[in-house]
Amino acid sequence: MNQPMTGGHRTHRPWRRRRLQAGQGLVEYSVLLLFVVLVLVANPNVILELVQAMRDAYVAFVDALSLSWIPLT
Repeated sequence: MNQPMTGGHRTHRPWRRRRLQAGQGLVEYSVLLLFVVLVLVANPNVILELVQAMRDAYVAFVDALSLSWIPLT
């Protein structure tokens, strides 16, 4: 049962560390997804507000592109 000690450190298992990191990523993704779902369920108008904000941003962008910096004479 005792692992041989090399240089005062145990031998590491790199595959185990990667598995733990993958599990942490899954937990972070799940928490973020749960938060987004709760926000959407709590206030259904959020989607409509987001769509309206995107439309407004697009209209402002197109308006800015249509401005001419060269005077027409």
